[in-house]
Amino acid sequence: MQRIIDPTASATLPAPPALTGTTGYFNGAVPGVSAATRVRFWFLNMIQEELMAILAAGSVTADTTATNFTQVLASIRALISGIPHGVQTFAASGSFTVPTGVSAIEVELWAGGSGSWASISGTAGGGGSGGGYARKRISGLTPGEVAAITIGAGGTAGATGVSPGAGGASSFAVGGTTILSATGGVINPLGTVSAPSLGNLAGQGSGGDINLYGGDGGAGVANQGGLVFNLGGYGGDGPLSGGILNSGTAGNAGRFPGGGASGAGTGVSGMTAYPGAAGAGGLCIVRW
Repeated sequence: MQRIIDPTASATLPAPPALTGTTGYFNGAVPGVSAATRVRFWFLNMIQEELMAILAAGSVTADTTATNFTQVLASIRALISGIPHGVQTFAASGSFTVPTGVSAIEVELWAGGSGSWASISGTAGGGGSGGGYARKRISGLTPGEVAAITIGAGGTAGATGVSPGAGGASSFAVGGTTILSATGGVINPLGTVSAPSLGNLAGQGSGGDINLYGGDGGAGVANQGGLVFNLGGYGGDGPLSGGILNSGTAGNAGRFPGGGASGAGTGVSGMTAYPGAAGAGGLCIVRW
């Protein structure tokens, strides 16, 4: 790329004449009816200087041999590579410092999934529930500013005589103000260790451009009328991570991030008690 080199060229950029006529598009001639649109010197100068400005911004020295036809592309690549960009993930609570040159970020947030119920003789345990999810683009940040990130832990597994634990909440806060958050999977208030078949209830996201519920836990089944049912309830999904299949024995741990555990089954006889499993922890992904 280079400015025009020719004996007729001007050493300085000439001012355009007074512009008259229609602002629009080049037109071809219709013989005997209308003339073709003329290509004016000022129009060519405009295009040339726009291209030269791209080279200058990309710190690319203009070619003097008229043989390098990739300098505009090289300049654009240099400009793109100079834009700060990256990704940072948090599977545990921590802090994020806004990088130099960055004023806007995108944050994804998952809360922890709940644990699942243990089974009792004749009744399979209910599944754990998924944590909520929120996603938001945050602008107006200052380089060096620090955001506090809280990551919810997965809920504990249910055991004989012990209820499962709820999933922990996750949040993203700047300057002491929570920007977006998500609640963890909730323990079903109607469930008890002596009647453990009900699935747990999902958490939900808030404050984001996108806010999603996790999946509710599936119900375990009690033996009825001589029929043996031995499968625990499905584990509810953490948004974008999927749920977990149920089990005929001990529960299965929730899938990361934010998934609920599957409930405990009751074995081939339908009469054996097994423990539940723990939910998966939350996650935060920051992109810039």
